[in-house]
Amino acid sequence: MSHPQRSVTEVHNQKLSHLGEAIAAEYVQSVGMRILHRNWHTRFCEVDLIALDGDCLVFIEIKTRATDRFLDPSAAVDHKKRRRLWRAAEAYIAFERPSFEGCRFDVISVTAGRGPAMVRHTPSAFQDTLG
Repeated sequence: MSHPQRSVTEVHNQKLSHLGEAIAAEYVQSVGMRILHRNWHTRFCEVDLIALDGDCLVFIEIKTRATDRFLDPSAAVDHKKRRRLWRAAEAYIAFERPSFEGCRFDVISVTAGRGPAMVRHTPSAFQDTLG
């Protein structure tokens, strides 16, 4: 029986994505946020990181690229992705019932190619009303 094989590009992208998530999580903790969940998902979407920044609940989308030469990674968070994140955030609040004062959606872009990784954090990258 034959099994479908993943391409070298798919394997590389998955490794790069995991690396970016690890770098972003380390960054989030270094700026004083407390990570509540990693890769929390529903049928709508996965939220890469959910954290508390003081009493503010933060839903964080992480975008990782090997280079930002052609496009800032955060530009990949389009309207459709924002809507899915918003729906996942609503589900998270309904299911987990966290204690918080307000919430926001952040985007963390990680460029992890040759040389040291670069992290760009955009707090309140887009606005929606929750909680």
